[in-house]
Amino acid sequence: MAAEPEIVTKPELPGKYDIIPIHASDIAAFKRCRRYWDWSSPTRTNLRRKVHIYGINFPLWFGSGIHYALEMYYDPILQRDPVEAFITWFTYQWEGGVVTEDWLERTYDINPVKIADNGVSIDVATMTAIEYSQPLYRIQGLRDLHPDPDEEEFFTHKELGIGMMNFYKEYAPKHDSFRVIASESSFSVPLGFEEIDRREESPNYGKRIEVHARGKRDAVIQDLETEQFGIFDHKSKTKIDDAYFASLEKDEQVTNYMWASQVEAEVYGLPYTTISYVIHQALRKAYPKPPTPLSNSTPSLNRSEESTTAEMFEKYVRDNGLVPWFEGTPKAQAYYNYLVEKGDEQFIVRNRVYRNTAELHNQGEHIKAVAREMLDPNVAVYPHPTGDYLCINCGFRAPCIAKDDGSDYEYIIKDGYELNRDR
Repeated sequence: MAAEPEIVTKPELPGKYDIIPIHASDIAAFKRCRRYWDWSSPTRTNLRRKVHIYGINFPLWFGSGIHYALEMYYDPILQRDPVEAFITWFTYQWEGGVVTEDWLERTYDINPVKIADNGVSIDVATMTAIEYSQPLYRIQGLRDLHPDPDEEEFFTHKELGIGMMNFYKEYAPKHDSFRVIASESSFSVPLGFEEIDRREESPNYGKRIEVHARGKRDAVIQDLETEQFGIFDHKSKTKIDDAYFASLEKDEQVTNYMWASQVEAEVYGLPYTTISYVIHQALRKAYPKPPTPLSNSTPSLNRSEESTTAEMFEKYVRDNGLVPWFEGTPKAQAYYNYLVEKGDEQFIVRNRVYRNTAELHNQGEHIKAVAREMLDPNVAVYPHPTGDYLCINCGFRAPCIAKDDGSDYEYIIKDGYELNRDR
């Protein structure tokens, strides 16, 4: 086996006004619905819903916490306990406090208060003091920003995150057959053409400058056996089934990350010039618990709601004198066999998908074509109404409906939305 490569230092990104950035999330938004893209994109109106009016999207919010914990766990330098990392994330999210500048993008406080150019902050999970050379800010947490904070719901999610990360600490050492080459990071790679910068606030306004593809991937990894490079991508899901992974076989956003990572490696002289695969990791929003007792003291056999293990189930049956019940109940035996068969995959499922050279080349061409469309000053903007989840639960659903039925959508925008942070 070849010598283990050094940990890759994240390349410094060019300033957002030195190039014209086309974000991976913006490409997805542009294809999903041009009106949604027009209102949400940092290159367009750059709006988001006011948290003190609408609250938060709990699945997206919770998923960001799981991502943060795994980012800290897989950081080759930090290698932080994911439980401690999740507690840190939750505490700042809920309570607020003093944070560094790089933390601001994780908070819902749109008006942080700068309190020092540098200083000491306290890690809320370990209660240790850490010196920082970057600016410090005081932020408000969701208990103050949210219009109707349900403390029980927030702390239920805290317990869930801690449980999931405790399980992950046991799971990962048994299943991680890769080394992390580059931890979660943003990339910015040239698309091979220039465009006129039409951002009025840009110092390069009116000039032709490079267009870059930008995005944030979870990690670049290398298989310990084959030495092939790949992308590691994780999502937290309420339900994990075959249909979910079937939808990821041609997942465009991750394919974007694979293509861009290869370009990044070529531009900066990094080792992963060939990205062969992606590991899609789905983490079920659950963790091992004893069975839920029913009114007759027998354990619940509900596969979609329960999150027990074969060992926990067997212990419950024996401790409660239910062996005769188990031996006489085929449904209970089938459930136990299901738990044995699923094992760890009841909570975490990994699926490896390969992309060949032609697929990644063609994806790069697709990105360039979409980028040209997005930067066309005469691009058509229109809605794309559907009956799917993204449309029904869109953050801009109210002004979108109002604009189409002739109502005062501009008032809805002015009253309920605010400028998002620049990217």
